[in-house]
Amino acid sequence: MQELERWLNKATGITCHSDKVLPGHIFVAICGRAVDGNKFAQAAAGRGALAIVSDCPDKLPPLNIPVFAVPNARLTLSALAAAFYQNPSRQLKLIGITGSNGKTTIACLLEHIFNHSGCPVGLIGTLRVTTGKHSVPSTLTTPDAVNLQHYLAQMVSNKLTHAVMEVSAQGIDMHRTAHVHFSTGILSNICADHLDFHGTFANYLAAKAKFLDLLPAQTPFVVNISDRYCRKIADCFAGRLVTAAIDSPADICVTLNRLTPYGSNFTLTLNKPLLTLSGQTLPPSQYVMNLAIPGRHNVENAMLAITAALLHDLPPELVADGLETFRGVERRMEIFHLAGLTVVDDTALNPGSIEAVFSTIMPWHYRRLVVVTAIRGHRGTAINAENAASIASFQRCLPFTLIVTDSSDQVGAADKVTPEERLAFLQTLTTLHADYTYTPTLLSAVKAARRRAAAGDLLVLMGAQGMDAGRQVLTAIAPTPNLPPLQELHPLTNVL
Repeated sequence: MQELERWLNKATGITCHSDKVLPGHIFVAICGRAVDGNKFAQAAAGRGALAIVSDCPDKLPPLNIPVFAVPNARLTLSALAAAFYQNPSRQLKLIGITGSNGKTTIACLLEHIFNHSGCPVGLIGTLRVTTGKHSVPSTLTTPDAVNLQHYLAQMVSNKLTHAVMEVSAQGIDMHRTAHVHFSTGILSNICADHLDFHGTFANYLAAKAKFLDLLPAQTPFVVNISDRYCRKIADCFAGRLVTAAIDSPADICVTLNRLTPYGSNFTLTLNKPLLTLSGQTLPPSQYVMNLAIPGRHNVENAMLAITAALLHDLPPELVADGLETFRGVERRMEIFHLAGLTVVDDTALNPGSIEAVFSTIMPWHYRRLVVVTAIRGHRGTAINAENAASIASFQRCLPFTLIVTDSSDQVGAADKVTPEERLAFLQTLTTLHADYTYTPTLLSAVKAARRRAAAGDLLVLMGAQGMDAGRQVLTAIAPTPNLPPLQELHPLTNVL
């Protein structure tokens, strides 16, 4: 590794993508799940690579540039990237957020609170990356190690003092965050997800637990202690644990005063002194807060964000002001009104987020409820069966019209629903005696929903990538609500 570090001083860049190699770059050949980077080493050399790094050097062809054999190419990529960009995370107060759900809302909420308080802040997350002068759409929740370090370096160059980033289980497992220094960690909740990548829930939970390895001894770890899997991970943490919960014993407790379709009012209680990162101490105290987005789960998200903001020395009054002016995140319990309908648009993509949507709308007043949900494409049969089971369980206690779609007219190859995924979803609904309609395209699904929904009804657009265009499609057809009646449904397959 020392020899490789000497070559790093000569390098003009680091990459694991052969098509991005420029003269003087070090190319790290990653043996991925679908593509073996070793096959592209020759192409990288031809583009002017300075050296090749591989953990499978026997797979490489004869090359006329140095080859460095390493035990783990992904981990080496992370180390090289951090060193090349001079460890920018150590020059920032960086909050890392992990969990199955809530990461994006917590990250955006913290970004808003810091900006509102006058602290220049960067963001790396599912929706976008903001580095102070530029904001670009994201392609991964947690970028690859090189891009991640590059973004952090841009934040330092742009004189940002704080940053917030989402940390996915995949990002942890693939060592993207191995050489990132966090000032605070947050764990929101854990439920089944990404089973296509991790294989089993136990593996997924183990990947989440590896987040602890990224937190130095004195780094505060803020945990939603009411979640049983979060408690399990927290029990393994030997560092500075800060627990938070709604209506449960914790260092920081929240009591709900009012919960409406348009927000909440709650009291946040510090049950013991809170030591901030600067060494100041907040005494036990209470603060009344207002949040303008619906759902108990969003109160949990706010609770965790508030705790992190207080740890970073933001005055409670400014935190409360920032919270009150936050207007939510696109497709996270986003509410709008159209042609007399109330519409909820949410990217619910696992049992936990599905439960959050239904638990939130259950006490609302409406005439009828219509739900359009998108099957998850290229995410495996296991998560689709679990999602279907969760939806079916709510239909038993909360009657609603359910329309299921592949969104085949909206998704690309990476998100296309496979026949096996469709079968897993629909067969689970049928087995659990759910009443549903299936139609392949998002357009036909939304049209079917408009036929069923009238003024005073609640329409829910629910799902990840397949439902991203749901609002756009609904808005396009809203001016023409007088559509032909529904076609007869096939009694066995429920196909529209």
